[in-house]
Amino acid sequence: MVRIVSSLYKFDIPFRNPAASPLLLVIWLFFFAGSGCTSRQEKEKPEVLLSEESFRNPATEYRPLALWTWMNGYVDTVKLVDELEEMKDKGLRGAIIWDIGALINPDGMIPDGPAFLGPESLQYISLALTTSHSLGLDLGISSASSWNSGGEWINEPNGSKELLNTAEWVEGPSTIKLELKNPKSSRGTAENCELLTVIAIPQNTAKVYDPEDAIILSIPENAGEPIEWQVPEGRWEIRSFFSCNTLQPLVVPSPNSSGLIIDHLSEKATERHFEELFSRLDQVSTPQKQMDFIFLDSYEVWEMTDWTPEFMREFEDRYAYDPRPYLPFLQGFHHSDSLVEDRFEADYRRLVSDLLIENHYAKTVEMVEERGVQMVTEAGHGGSPRVEPLKALGNSHIPMGEFWNRQRHWVTKEAASAAHIYGKNIVASESLTGWNHWQHGPTDFKQLIDIAFCEGLNQVVFHTFSHNPEIAGKPGFVYHAGEHVNVNATWWEMARPFMDYIARCSYMLRQGHFVADVLLYYGDDAPNLVPPRRMDPNYTPDMPGIFPPYFYDESKCPHCGRPKPINPGNLPGYQSDYINEDVITKTLETENGQLVLPHGPAYKMMVLPDRADISLEVLKRLDKLIANGAVVIGRKPERSTSLKNYPASDQEVRQIAGRIWGDCDGEKVLSHKYGKGTVYWGKSVQEVLEERSIPPDFQVSGTDNQDLHIDFVHRQTEDEDIFFLSNSSEQQEKITCIFRVDPDSKPELWDAETGLIQRQVEFAKVDNGLQMEITLDPLASRFVVFRKETNGIDDEDLHHDLQNGLKAHLHSEENYPSIDLSTQWDIAFDSEMGGPDSLKLDKLISWSELEDEGASYYSGSAIYTREFTIDADVLAAEAEAFVSFEDIQEMAQVFVNGNDCGMVWLPPYATRITPHLKQGSNTITVKVINTWNNRIVGDFRNPEKTPFTQTNARGKFTGKSPLLPSGLLGTAAISLISKK
Repeated sequence: MVRIVSSLYKFDIPFRNPAASPLLLVIWLFFFAGSGCTSRQEKEKPEVLLSEESFRNPATEYRPLALWTWMNGYVDTVKLVDELEEMKDKGLRGAIIWDIGALINPDGMIPDGPAFLGPESLQYISLALTTSHSLGLDLGISSASSWNSGGEWINEPNGSKELLNTAEWVEGPSTIKLELKNPKSSRGTAENCELLTVIAIPQNTAKVYDPEDAIILSIPENAGEPIEWQVPEGRWEIRSFFSCNTLQPLVVPSPNSSGLIIDHLSEKATERHFEELFSRLDQVSTPQKQMDFIFLDSYEVWEMTDWTPEFMREFEDRYAYDPRPYLPFLQGFHHSDSLVEDRFEADYRRLVSDLLIENHYAKTVEMVEERGVQMVTEAGHGGSPRVEPLKALGNSHIPMGEFWNRQRHWVTKEAASAAHIYGKNIVASESLTGWNHWQHGPTDFKQLIDIAFCEGLNQVVFHTFSHNPEIAGKPGFVYHAGEHVNVNATWWEMARPFMDYIARCSYMLRQGHFVADVLLYYGDDAPNLVPPRRMDPNYTPDMPGIFPPYFYDESKCPHCGRPKPINPGNLPGYQSDYINEDVITKTLETENGQLVLPHGPAYKMMVLPDRADISLEVLKRLDKLIANGAVVIGRKPERSTSLKNYPASDQEVRQIAGRIWGDCDGEKVLSHKYGKGTVYWGKSVQEVLEERSIPPDFQVSGTDNQDLHIDFVHRQTEDEDIFFLSNSSEQQEKITCIFRVDPDSKPELWDAETGLIQRQVEFAKVDNGLQMEITLDPLASRFVVFRKETNGIDDEDLHHDLQNGLKAHLHSEENYPSIDLSTQWDIAFDSEMGGPDSLKLDKLISWSELEDEGASYYSGSAIYTREFTIDADVLAAEAEAFVSFEDIQEMAQVFVNGNDCGMVWLPPYATRITPHLKQGSNTITVKVINTWNNRIVGDFRNPEKTPFTQTNARGKFTGKSPLLPSGLLGTAAISLISKK
């Protein structure tokens, strides 16, 4: 239906359903049947064949998105249009509007804008829609002026709820009339409370409680009437339980956008919120011009005992027992059998998760699909998690994780696993969040993005692209957290190669399906987590608070410090996916001894968490999967995780497990055949892989790779194997790689930095696949594509060997003598940013080390110039010429004799200049850009002078803040490389 609707909308036909009108149906069949028009969902399916043209020039859908923060809701319409045009020019996919309050706003620097989705706000949104549509950009919007759904249209019945209680003590035998009062919360006396149940508990000073001893008191039909009770002998504690409004307001909304957050567990509240959202957006939208995405940020709701009006009914329907006698366990009581208490609390948390997923995440998907819109959902274990994250992320169109710069917050693997097991082709991530304002640029960002690519990322979403009105100055208004990728970045004019690199990688990493050998079942707990495989490597142990002690504990998630739900040990060269009960019980099958999903992925084995309990539903499914040929590693379970049908459920677990595990005890007997499959207990995952002769998917030697700085991800189409290799270290690495691929295939090297493809590649057949020697420059990456046939011809403009790295060629002894350019440069600065008009440099040192204060505090672009001579015999030899620099901070653009030779932003900081050389004297000009740091620090060190910079984030700096290296550093040379 989406396909029909989108087609008809193009012709302004006012019917959604063509079948509702015979004439309309005829029109649709005539114009559109077989016309090739596709819906968004169809468009974003992976291409059947890997396209070299799509790699070189990726379509818009593969390009980075950005969270476009409208701080305080304040918008400058001229700048709004300019920013969208700049996004298009620099190669972004588009933006997600995020109306948000400014957490840093000294002296009210950022003005208050209009209320989110009010009349004036809608005018801005309309302009953004019109402009992005005309530019061919995608546009989305956050569901609220906040991190959570809600707004001024949410009344208290649809606001968030919590479970609270009151306590009173009575003596019996006696008759009492109990007057009930609203309970207190951590925020004072609760409001809008509904009495749920009243429970009488025999007094016990240790708060040890057995639900069988409780007495549930009758509640009067008329609210407010006292409860009458004949108190039995003894001392009793009366616990009255209420569902109360939290009255939690939106978190950091723009100043005029206050309101309540919704009850995320309530379908009615979700419907109310999104109906209002769409009714307002519809005022400025048309079927041809509407939002492409709705964004749900991480769930950051007060920690509390979550509740919703339908909770008890849903609980009893799903778990087949009355939850009321067990509610005291949520309020500090304990059972003499801790497992009873644990199981109830697990049932409670699972229901909170399921209601949040079904009534919020899944409901929003249902609502937006009617409009051809997609949900981008950051539902993982960031923020204040309540959900089983794989299921939550799976109930979105685009699951989204996050990774931070110089911080421990990395949850991209979680979103990737959700995408892989739920058949989503796009894995997004809130990218480069952090508090390192203007410390880093694209070179540093690429290192972290490559690590995230190896976690499964294929849609970068920059956090953030701050909207900057004219009054903002430079570097301007910024969100309190994030690496500022926007038009005010000093290096923005040179951003296109960075964006093209990301787009090429994203294109490749959406082809086919992810390849992994191992499925990791992480249990049925809620909340749950998927720990990252790797994180930002730029840390040291002396960074307290940033990398806390648990970061170094292998048993705990380095992101959040909670115990890992499953720990399969180190598996170098193998990839894995996490899987949940939902997918195991609904879509996972066994075929030819592999565990397969309907959309393509196939796994060699599944690993269970090391625990004595298991979901009964999962165990029943494992019974069939293993009998049909699956391999499963894990201990023999003894009991269920739930109180549902307890204790009969435990007996059923023991019966099924007895059949599957047989005499396998994990000590003397370590495996058991069951049907066509095998179960292991007492052997590591690595040992089972070796026993079953499953070699690593990717093996690397020639370097110490304990920190996984040589990392990989593997995608597979019907005809190709696509490996992405990353060297995230700052050292060149010459490595030997073995790829587990068809030995009759042939490798090609695809370079996402340049778009070049090398087809003439040296390789050898070995026992486990194909072996190659590859040299990766610092922070470099390569795609290695294996297919049966290649055209055997390298790109015509491939002027260095991708297999051996440019740095090795530059320093080869077979080359001609290089021309030293390390001295005698003229450099010109922009005086409007405080720089000197010009300086002469005897050697290439950092601007921050120059005696001239205007240069040492300078931020922006500076122009280096010098002459050099080329002899006639060099030109006659037809050698390839490259200019290279030891270091560049941050980016550079090189010109020779006035000709643009390209931008340089990655080690080994070299670019080809061959076509532009002439005999005799030549001029080289290098435009170099650093970051904003030094100019901001310089303004602090000269408080008596008018500052050159203006930003709401000045408080992140002081006069003692360090200056950063800037400009061309160290040596520079022209290398003449023989074509032989």
